[in-house]
Amino acid sequence: MPEGVINMDNEGVQSSIAEMNLSEQLQKILSVIDVEGKRLEEIILSMNEGKFELVKKGYEYVKQLKDEAQRLKENTMEYVVRTSPALLTKELYMFSLSHLDRLIQLMDSITYRLTILAQSGLELDSDIKSRIVEMTNKTLSMVGDLFMEAKLLSLNARKILEFHEVINQKEDDIDQIYRSITLEVIKKYSKDVFSLMILKEIVDLVEDLADVIREASHDFKYLALYKI
Repeated sequence: MPEGVINMDNEGVQSSIAEMNLSEQLQKILSVIDVEGKRLEEIILSMNEGKFELVKKGYEYVKQLKDEAQRLKENTMEYVVRTSPALLTKELYMFSLSHLDRLIQLMDSITYRLTILAQSGLELDSDIKSRIVEMTNKTLSMVGDLFMEAKLLSLNARKILEFHEVINQKEDDIDQIYRSITLEVIKKYSKDVFSLMILKEIVDLVEDLADVIREASHDFKYLALYKI
């Protein structure tokens, strides 16, 4: 073979190309998820300000973003299956796509329950509102960190380990907020079953969202270790 000519039949070359393509696909998925997260932040702000019509309108846009992210996820999963013989990290990519899918679903679920609250016209306790905003914003900031991890897969795998530690710390902080806010919700809405149920579901889902982001970050960490 002439010097400088790349053998495209070489498994190592095929695997490298597949890794590059998957890194790009993960970035596309997370870019949509990141926008979905920003829209969710706006919806929570509208809820906090009592702008219930904006909350209801915002859900339709979030749903469109969810559908777009899931379409990209399905296409990427098909690509993983087609290139599996050359892809040594197939399982890690499948795990990451599964976690991203769960992330997409959770943000949609949170938004839908906020819409239910908006339709009820419930005016939330100011302290509860501020704590939900704090918890949700911190959780959604983890989406941005995860997006950076996806970008670094093909640029600087070692840097992913730093973002992984940041995500772990934020998830620990969210766990503490979750425990305190859950107790507050139960105390303040114990006589209002509807509000208690919806608010408890919202904080549970936000806590689940933080857990899933951490799990997705684990996937990227292992992919990074494979590259280092």
